[in-house]
Amino acid sequence: MTVATHSASAGVRPSRWDDGQARFYAETIESSDYVERLAPLLGPRWDDFLDVGAGSGALGGRLANAGSRWQAVEPQPAMQALLEQQRPFLAARGVTLALHPCTWQELPAPVSAGQLLAANLGATHHEAGEFFDAMTGRWQDAMHWVVAAQAGPSTFCLAGFLPPELHGADTRPAFERTLEQLGPTRAPDDIRFTDWQCRFAFADLHAAQMHFLDRLAFARDTARAVEVCRFVARHASLTTAGVDISCTKRSAVMTWRAR
Repeated sequence: MTVATHSASAGVRPSRWDDGQARFYAETIESSDYVERLAPLLGPRWDDFLDVGAGSGALGGRLANAGSRWQAVEPQPAMQALLEQQRPFLAARGVTLALHPCTWQELPAPVSAGQLLAANLGATHHEAGEFFDAMTGRWQDAMHWVVAAQAGPSTFCLAGFLPPELHGADTRPAFERTLEQLGPTRAPDDIRFTDWQCRFAFADLHAAQMHFLDRLAFARDTARAVEVCRFVARHASLTTAGVDISCTKRSAVMTWRAR
């Protein structure tokens, strides 16, 4: 049996999710306390906001005030479908949802709002400067970014469940890279932090093990893969319904306000 020679971070799949990965992320957010922890840091509900990388709309839906206008930018088809499912419930509250099925680079020039939200968007820690400049003029009151801040991997949802010697990813908090890319002239007016538990319930132990091997792109017959499977078997929480996997995350909420 040979040991895998590539690092875990090199093998992690790109951020352009397929439908299955998108639905997994949405289910993870739904079963975690992410929204409950983040929403209070973003202040009172909003009347008019642009949600860039809206995902399934879990956080945006919580922030939408009765009678508000919610503009959701989301290029992923499975996420778009989850957003569309919310329309009847939003309509009952008088919330108008305008879905822009495009990337932030393709967003039409006139689109703007009072508040701008970008939560867990790859651009905020991979292309922070470019994204900041592109959003200039698209918000009037405040802009808020939610960026990973745990001293651990941000490569995929449950990566932090594994120890560094198994996931092999960069453990430097992503928000530090964001601040470096922005520089002092584009620094946020304030940064607040909250911890939350990322959770997912797998049908059984095998499904949980295969999830990690798939996300790390490890061949099944390598020594590294065997180590990962053994770790998951030792540390997963067995329940009557299946297997629960969880890890602690921290998010930074960066806010810019109109001068």
